[in-house]
This record gives sequence, C-alpha cells and structure tokens, in this order.
Amino acid sequence: MKIIQSYWSKPSRINKASFNDKAYGGWRHKKYEYMSWALSCLTLKKFYPDIEVVTDLAGKKLLIDQLELPYKNVRIELDCLDKYPEELWAVGKLLAYGLQDEPFIHVDNDIFIWEKFSAKIEKAQLVAQHVDDEETHYNFAMDHLKTNNIQIPSILLKDLRRYNKYNASNAGIIGGNNIDFFKEYVKEAFDFIDSQFGKTHKTIIGSSCAIIYEQYLYSALARKNTIKICHLFEEKEKKTMNLVNFMNKYGRKKYVHLYSFSKFFPEYCRELEHQLLLEYPEYHERIISLIKDELNN
Repeated sequence: MKIIQSYWSKPSRINKASFNDKAYGGWRHKKYEYMSWALSCLTLKKFYPDIEVVTDLAGKKLLIDQLELPYKNVRIELDCLDKYPEELWAVGKLLAYGLQDEPFIHVDNDIFIWEKFSAKIEKAQLVAQHVDDEETHYNFAMDHLKTNNIQIPSILLKDLRRYNKYNASNAGIIGGNNIDFFKEYVKEAFDFIDSQFGKTHKTIIGSSCAIIYEQYLYSALARKNTIKICHLFEEKEKKTMNLVNFMNKYGRKKYVHLYSFSKFFPEYCRELEHQLLLEYPEYHERIISLIKDELNN
C-alpha cells in the first residue's frame, strides 16, 4: 500500500486575524507545525519506506530542503491551486487524491503511527478514519454554506433526505484500492467548489466547507455507488479511544491523531515536542535552529 501526504502551503503561510483556521496548519505556533510534519513523516516511514508527499514549491523548500524529511518521492503539483482562497484549505488534499493511479492511503500530517495499518485496511476498496457522527457540526456547516448562498450539490441533498443524517467519514486517513472511485469523487468535489467559487468570501469558515465537500461528499458518493467504507476505528472503538493521547503508542492500536482544536492546547503541543525529542532528537534540533533563523530574518 502506497502512503501519501500532502501540503498546500498557502493556507499555512497566511497569518492574519481574518484567517486563523489553518494558519500554521492550525497549530498554536509554527514550530509545532514543523514538529508535527517531522514526527508524522518519520513514524510512517518506519513501516512504509516509499512514502510520497504532494506539495508546492514553498512546501518542498520547507519539508525537503529545510526539514530534510525522508520522503521517497516528492511531487510538486499544488502551485496550480493558488487561485483558490486559503479558506478552501482541503483542496490540496483533494488534488493529491486525484493524482493517484495506484492504491493509496492519504495520511494527514497530524497523525502518528507505531505499527502498520491492518491488512483489512490495506485491502479495502475505500478507507477512512472513523464514522464522524458529530451531527451538530454538519448541521452548522450546511446552514453556514446556505447562509452564504452556496448551492449544495444534489447528491448531498438526496442523501440527506434519504437517511435523515449526515453519516460522514473522518478523512484523517482516506484512500483505498478503488482508484476509479477517487477520480469520480475528486471531479465531483472540484465541480462543486468551482461552480461556487465566485461566491466564496472572507466570511466563509474553511473547516465548515471542508467537512461538506471532502468528508460528507466522500461518504455520500460511496453510498450512491454502493461501496462500503472500511474504517480504521469502528463505532465502538471510536467511542472508547482517545485519539489525541500519546499513550496509544503502547496500546492495541498504536495511532494518534491531534485533530481539530487539540493543536491549540499547550499540553498536546508539549507532548508532541516531547515525542519528537525522545524519538528523533536530530530533527528537534533542526527545527529549533530553523525557528531561530526565521525569527532573526
């Protein structure tokens, strides 16, 4: 199974009051963004030596030239996305999915593993992290888009009428063996984004857009095509597992995902730094040196 990561640098490079959704990748300071990239790549590399990153020129400068992360393959493909506003931060992931011509799993850069994914995950037609049953988030997101005059695709409206719930999948990991599905899915997602592009403006909340055009669309299209999504964590596991706890590295599923607002909590940032210092001290030293150089320039 091919493991890929992606980095569209434009959202991360924006640091301003009007846009803080993904400035520094959502972290409280850019040093933690760098540390997250390092620990994620390095823990994945232990089990998947051919790991690939899809990025842009600025991303290549950071990840490869400065951080010296050991990606086997680097694809500089995402500069074409700079026409999109930074609020649409997930388009980099979408394009990375669409570029793939062989089975893959895309892993977000705030995920860390200490074992391979199971054969069940690697052989599945479609995979995702878990069923995202936070219905209030999706209700808010859908209302937010409608308030901003965004026309919702008919496939989503039909799915919602049929099931009366969103039943989406978290895209911390996403991928599978069905490449034809991903070609269709990415086209549907960009058709939606491009048809509404002229309506986007600075009041749009990027994460509310992303959970609709990335996560909900993925799940709804899979249901339309009667393809089962295999989840890394099934419903009972998700309810009992604290995904942000680094003690998971010693548990049954050795997997940590510092998602959403956990990136802004000092305790999780400190633990991330501790883990990097413990396992890869040379990368910690490199990042601290880079941060000091940036502050002095």
